[in-house]
Amino acid sequence: MIFSELIINDKNWQHLCNACDNDRLPHALLFHGDEGMGKEAHALELAALLSCENIKNGDSCGNCSSCNKIRTFKHENIKLIMPFPRGSISSSKDSPLKAFKNEKAFQDYLTLLNKKSDDPYFPMRISGANTILINSIRDLKREVLKSTVNDAWKIILIFQAEKLCVPSPAAGHALLKILEEPPDKTIFILVSSNMNLIIDTIRSRCQSMFFPPISDQVIKQKLISMGQDSEQATIISKISNGNISLSKELADNYLELIKKMYVLLNSFFTREFLIWEKSIDIIIRLKRKDIYLLDQLFNILILFFRDLHYYASTSDQDEIIHSNLIEKIMNLCKKYSQANWSICIDHIENARDYILRNGNISLMAINMIIDIQQSINGKNEEKFKLSDWISI
Repeated sequence: MIFSELIINDKNWQHLCNACDNDRLPHALLFHGDEGMGKEAHALELAALLSCENIKNGDSCGNCSSCNKIRTFKHENIKLIMPFPRGSISSSKDSPLKAFKNEKAFQDYLTLLNKKSDDPYFPMRISGANTILINSIRDLKREVLKSTVNDAWKIILIFQAEKLCVPSPAAGHALLKILEEPPDKTIFILVSSNMNLIIDTIRSRCQSMFFPPISDQVIKQKLISMGQDSEQATIISKISNGNISLSKELADNYLELIKKMYVLLNSFFTREFLIWEKSIDIIIRLKRKDIYLLDQLFNILILFFRDLHYYASTSDQDEIIHSNLIEKIMNLCKKYSQANWSICIDHIENARDYILRNGNISLMAINMIIDIQQSINGKNEEKFKLSDWISI
């Protein structure tokens, strides 16, 4: 295997190995499931298995020239396609490399590939890359016609494959012809965390393989082996919901996020505008610095209110996620027995969606605070709508 850290999905991997052994590997595979399940790394492992120069016990050796090239995205028979920014591209005939408008942008992309080489769960995110460019597919059509040395496999990896089809399906339609009539010994491995966005004509040409969430216990042990405190590892593993890459991000930022969550929580229980301003400032700064971290702050906040709702409804502690805050949860449920914690969650989700879609942060945050305060006091207000404030 080329990734020692990868948690192999035994069921899926055995199915793939049997297909290889019996020469029944389909020409197109679609690995799908939530983010952080190791789908991309499994695709790379399959590529390594098909290309390895020294197969051992049915697995790639991980050390030969071919394995090393695949792990570092330098193999001549492996083509990687993923969303790129438009950069300097002005025509559908331009080279996809023009997506990188300068040398720095291209070097940033290479840095992402290097990080993926070191960490199979690393999420590769290119700034401004919202779609798979038709330029990449046209370039692919030329590549698949080239012959390989010694009749080796040609492997096409398409990461974030749903972006073949959004915001425009042009790249997806361009791919269809190749999927229908691929050259011999050519395999397409599409990887997606949102399969429903892929057009039916592509999905029907692929054999789908679902990657389920990784268990909390496995993630917890992984975090502990990385030096995480056991109590925090337990909480982070529950928050992560089976997503290894998210658990690593949370492990690096957990204490910072919890401090920020406390500030937001304080704003929901006070009329002091200075505290409201602190909450708004936190959201604004995170939006500018790291939108993914902001999303996780909202997720942690939602899960805290989920704990409140769960405890208020059941008086049970077994399924509490923020188990280290159980006394605070119990006290809040007792003090605000009239609160509708479920509606509070709706208000947070509503504000998050508007803010992440570039809504006015101050307006959305203030309205979230007011709505939650009313719901805590038993006044079940409807979710905020932009049309409440402006004509749209």
